[in-house]
Amino acid sequence: MRILRLGIEGFGPFAARQEIDFEALDEAGLFLITGRTGSGKSSILDAVCFALYGSAPRYDGGQARLRSDHADPGTPTSVSLELAVGTDRWRVVRSPEYVRPKRRGDGFTREPQSASLERWDSEGDGWVGVAARPVDVAEHLGPILRLTREQFLQVILLAQGRFQEFLRARSEDRLGLLRALFGTERFGRFEAEVAERAKSLEQAVGAATAALHADVGRLAAVAEEEAPAQDEAAWAAAVAARLAAGAERAEAAAEHARRAFSDADRAAALAVTTADRQRRRTEARAAIARLDTQGADVAAARVRIAAAVRVLPVLPSVQAAERADAALQLADRAAVDARRAVGEDVADPASAGAQLEGRLGALAEVLALERDLPPLASAVPAAEAAHTAAEEHLATLVAEADALPAQRSALDAALARAEAAVAGAAAADEALVRCRRLVAAVAEQARAAQAVGAADLAHEAALAREAEALARTRSLVTARLAGAAGLLAAELRPGDPCPVCGSAEHPHPAEQDARTPDEGAIALAEEHQRTAAEQRAAAGTAASSARAAHAAAAGAADGRTAAEAEDLLRDAVRAVDGCRAAQSARADAVRALATLTARGATLAASVDAARARLQQRAADLVGARSAHATAAARVAEARAGHPSVAEHAAGLRRRLEALRSLEVAERRLAQADADRQDAALRLDRALAEASVADAAAVRAAALPAAEREAQEARVRSWETARERAGAQLRDPDVAGAPDEPADVDGAAAAKAAALAARDAAAEVLAAARGRAAQGQQLAADIAGRHGAIAQERAELEVVGPLAEVVRGGGTNALRMRLESYVLASRLEQIVVAANARLGAMTDGRFVLQHDDAVAYRGARSGLGLEVLDEHTGRPRPVASLSGGETFLASLALALGLAEVVSAEAGGVRLDTLFVDEGFGSLDRRTLDTAMETLDSLRAGGRMVGLISHVEAMQEDIPAGLHVVRLPDGSSEVLPRIPAGV
Repeated sequence: MRILRLGIEGFGPFAARQEIDFEALDEAGLFLITGRTGSGKSSILDAVCFALYGSAPRYDGGQARLRSDHADPGTPTSVSLELAVGTDRWRVVRSPEYVRPKRRGDGFTREPQSASLERWDSEGDGWVGVAARPVDVAEHLGPILRLTREQFLQVILLAQGRFQEFLRARSEDRLGLLRALFGTERFGRFEAEVAERAKSLEQAVGAATAALHADVGRLAAVAEEEAPAQDEAAWAAAVAARLAAGAERAEAAAEHARRAFSDADRAAALAVTTADRQRRRTEARAAIARLDTQGADVAAARVRIAAAVRVLPVLPSVQAAERADAALQLADRAAVDARRAVGEDVADPASAGAQLEGRLGALAEVLALERDLPPLASAVPAAEAAHTAAEEHLATLVAEADALPAQRSALDAALARAEAAVAGAAAADEALVRCRRLVAAVAEQARAAQAVGAADLAHEAALAREAEALARTRSLVTARLAGAAGLLAAELRPGDPCPVCGSAEHPHPAEQDARTPDEGAIALAEEHQRTAAEQRAAAGTAASSARAAHAAAAGAADGRTAAEAEDLLRDAVRAVDGCRAAQSARADAVRALATLTARGATLAASVDAARARLQQRAADLVGARSAHATAAARVAEARAGHPSVAEHAAGLRRRLEALRSLEVAERRLAQADADRQDAALRLDRALAEASVADAAAVRAAALPAAEREAQEARVRSWETARERAGAQLRDPDVAGAPDEPADVDGAAAAKAAALAARDAAAEVLAAARGRAAQGQQLAADIAGRHGAIAQERAELEVVGPLAEVVRGGGTNALRMRLESYVLASRLEQIVVAANARLGAMTDGRFVLQHDDAVAYRGARSGLGLEVLDEHTGRPRPVASLSGGETFLASLALALGLAEVVSAEAGGVRLDTLFVDEGFGSLDRRTLDTAMETLDSLRAGGRMVGLISHVEAMQEDIPAGLHVVRLPDGSSEVLPRIPAGV
């Protein structure tokens, strides 16, 4: 895998788009990424990791913070990365989720995350799309990279803060890191599954045993026997057989009780039937006797009903004659009232009414004119007002049109003045930009001057601390040398040769001075001296950078003071504001001229229309006056002495209505008299046909329909009841009933006793069957549980010890879990690969060792690391290494880890390696050793990128990238490619 090109925009400290061509650094092989602290060196590696995996090591859990705070609102946040894997070339473009201003309106909107993956087609059309969603890009990149994110950070991108993490980690922490790199979670899951299986088997055996004992107890309770101590299955089978025999005996007794109840039930039913036959015979005899006492009343009712039925055909004619007499009387009274309303004797009401209708018809048109007189009268002033308004409107339009030429002249002059002022706008804008840059440069010069002073003070203080540390170290070394004789004498033993002279006799050994410093104090002083030197170097670099920044700012300030720069800026702002005001005035003048031209054309048309409208209003006024005069003359003529034509017409209509009422009343009177005569003739014929004397006899014999129907129903009910009682008495079943009363109560008592005996036998049978069924089920359950318990115990004897071993207990002498054991073998491979480089970097002094000793108080073991010091021949903790030694050991271990992980990932070829770590903690000799090791990684065409601000490394590695912090706070990446590379 080789990183070819990286594009960054709106990401981290990079506001503007940055294009980084790593292919240009291929020939150098080893390159350096430099820049001031906080400039964004590590953000380059963050961008690489984000492009491939959608997250950055320093921003875990905070994707929204990946967006640059310095980016403009319209600048997107995106990272594009080109890489080569084998013979294929890929490009991935990814954007995080971030908030941006809305394109329309106010407020903000959330931009969703996005990603795309493309493959270069050298024979086709270039880049070809492969995936366009984050989930699809991740799915396609997995088989291409063949490295997880954690593996990538340990193999290709050694991110800041992770370089020494693996060396100093505890066994438990190292377990988590190795698990993420090698994917050994399956062994942990196997441990959990085996333990869970052993636990479930133990619980199952316990539960099954408890259930077996419970079933034996329940069976003993059912059989009312003592539970056995052993051989439960055989005992349960025998108990089930005994319970089944008891159920058979109970079933025979129940069958005998059922037959006895059946006989008693039939006897009781016969007694009830006999008693019912006797009851029905007695009831029929009593009913006949009661009905015979009502015979006379029923006969009288039959006679009354016959008379009423005979007069039914005549009754409608009687009622019609009575209604005709009443209608004649009403019609006569109405005719008298109508003649009184007319007030005079009129021979022919119809002819008089026709004459009145003719007169009313002649008044209809004049009535309409009378109603229109008020509107016609008010129309005259309205027409006069409209005529006056039309005259005034025409005069206004003519005056406005006459004023247009003067307005146009004024606007032409204003437009000319604005054009002259706008001509200098471009020069004013350029002057404003220059002044703003000058103000910023003057302010930056002041800040840079303060930074130079502070950096110089810090450098001087660092020099003083270094001198003090050096003097302290020299003092301790001198004191150590002065007391060397005493230290040697303290170690002399009688008979042992002196390490100085070789003599076995020591007549005058030197006295040991208690003030002589030990090696630990000298080593601590040397460590303080190295720290002071590093701080002095860093302070010197910072001071140089501050002076360079101050010189650049002074050049940009051009010797101006802050007050002068501010004055120039205010003048430029006023000039730009004046140009902008002139631009606005020019636009206003152009719009006003266009409006004035349009208004002139509109006024000409409006004047013509106003003259035509005035002529029309004059004609309307003449017409209104003429219409009102004509209508008033016709209305006055038609009133005929009445206050109005309407009142005259109302009187005529009232007279007409009275004549019509009289005409109707006389017609109704004639019709009523004819109807009365016809009804009398029909009544006479009906009386003769029915042989009834007169209408009074009809009314006397007639019955209301409801009363007649009630009488008829009473007669029918008596006849039905008499027939029903006779039929019941004639029934052979009733007539043949014995005279001796049936013993119903005795038969019922015998039936109840037989029922109780049957129910008792049924209960005994049900209980016996239940006990037999329960015994059979429990016996089967007991036999089944015996087999299941034996099988689960056999499996538990295998799984239980296995669970103890895989979790580090039982016969596991190393007390090492299964996953730890697997990872321990990987760790041994990593140590072997690391020692190949650590021995070369430390001249064979240090060798890393895998420590699988049992940890204290149950802590995880098997993944410990220690370092063997060849000077002492004894191992010691890695925490005892000095800062430089720790760096070398960490570097060797990280490179070894990268090799093993690469092999574990299927032999992934690693053509690019980034190391982001503090080389400033190394002295010159150790730094050279580390550089030789890193330089050796270039073999086979590998490209190695280092991140550091150590000046010595910049001299040794000329090729690389330099990250510069811009005045606005954002950063820019500048390539450093020496000639010939």
